[in-house]
Amino acid sequence: MEMAASETLRLPSALAAPASIGQAWDDGDRLTAAADWLLRVANDMLAPDRQSVEHCLSLALARLQHADGEHRHDRDAPGDVGRKAEPAKTELAKAGLAAWQVRRVTAYIDDHLASSIRNRDLAAAAKLSCGYFCQAFKDSFGCPPHAYIVRRRVERAKELLETTTTPLSQIALDCGFSDQSHFSRIFRRVAGEVPRLWRHKRLIDGDTEEP
Repeated sequence: MEMAASETLRLPSALAAPASIGQAWDDGDRLTAAADWLLRVANDMLAPDRQSVEHCLSLALARLQHADGEHRHDRDAPGDVGRKAEPAKTELAKAGLAAWQVRRVTAYIDDHLASSIRNRDLAAAAKLSCGYFCQAFKDSFGCPPHAYIVRRRVERAKELLETTTTPLSQIALDCGFSDQSHFSRIFRRVAGEVPRLWRHKRLIDGDTEEP
């Protein structure tokens, strides 16, 4: 069951938020009641996919902790609310990928470097919607999926240049570049020099390379 964190969850009446959440005496009690309710909803509606349950609960916990921290800050230092509220929202938005999602996504990328890698395929590997995945990926890796894939392709090319005498044209295809020219252009942009020079400096025989 895939659903972006920002999407509204429509619950059946049996799972509607209990009145105790709104009737609690203080915010601490309300947060506890809300957490208990979220646990029941996750168990009832997401039980077939345990990994999604764990991720959803981690997001819910982060939001509850943020709400509790913001409430304490508002109560203790009301004069700083205007300055602190915006950074807090930014931190909350950067939920990122769970550890198991990072492992699955990076493994998928490394296994498919020679072919086209689409964001929707990566999102499917992480069991997330494409839109939410792209933001979560950037929060976790510090760059969009495409930039990370390019970097991994160059790293794979470096390994082949340093350890084999495979022609540059074949390395280009093996690493997912459209042709040798495209490979050389991207490699130079990332590594600072063309593939042939990179190989030569590392004492790899380039006699079999194409001109």
